[in-house]
Amino acid sequence: MIFLLFITGLVIGSFLNVVIYRLPTGKSIIYPPSHCPNCGHKLSMLELIPVLSYIFLRGKCKNCKADISIRYPIIELLTGIIFIINYIYISDLIILAAGLVFSSLMIVLTMIDVDHQILPNQLTLGGLVVGLLFSFFRSDITVIYSLIGVLASGGLLFLIAFLSKGGMGGGDIKMMAMVGSFTGPVIAISAIFLGALIALIAHLPGVISGKTGMKTKLPFGPFLAVASLILWFYSEELFAMYLSLIF
Repeated sequence: MIFLLFITGLVIGSFLNVVIYRLPTGKSIIYPPSHCPNCGHKLSMLELIPVLSYIFLRGKCKNCKADISIRYPIIELLTGIIFIINYIYISDLIILAAGLVFSSLMIVLTMIDVDHQILPNQLTLGGLVVGLLFSFFRSDITVIYSLIGVLASGGLLFLIAFLSKGGMGGGDIKMMAMVGSFTGPVIAISAIFLGALIALIAHLPGVISGKTGMKTKLPFGPFLAVASLILWFYSEELFAMYLSLIF
């Protein structure tokens, strides 16, 4: 089962690469079929095999020999690994399916925000609807709890954006509302604070070296996504550790 999920993750990761590349530019994620962005060469089935095709082609287009970004196989491998982690930590089939969808959304949103500093509504609001739909069938969360997660996490970031007078983007607000639909309010709100902490730590070296300032704009989505995934898998352990430090 682990091997099957890993292979599935590689295939899904290949599709996520298409979404990451095409969705922000308004292109269809279905048509035209996968092709080299440099010469337009249509990829054969063998050239579409996740990870292995990159190795066999030595990171170059078969037709024009243009370099293929190493990011493509990395995202495929990352998706496969995260799918396995979901399987290890989640035994319920419905919750596992929700986890696979949630993890995939976090990967795509992270990369799009890094590339374009946007978090598309198709993913944030669409994901929110999917999260709410899953809550009807999950044994670990109710529809009401899911709705509270949407309102609490989205509302908190909206309040921060209002008080900071635009210091928080609307995409971040909708993204965390979506996270709340999958996780409920406790994990989603905790992810906001953990994401801010991770962002601060990541930002400090640049501030110390003088390459960036405290007012330098950084995409916040990736840090929120990383924090959300960490808490999706390890919330019980982290909450227990936090409480043990307090008491």
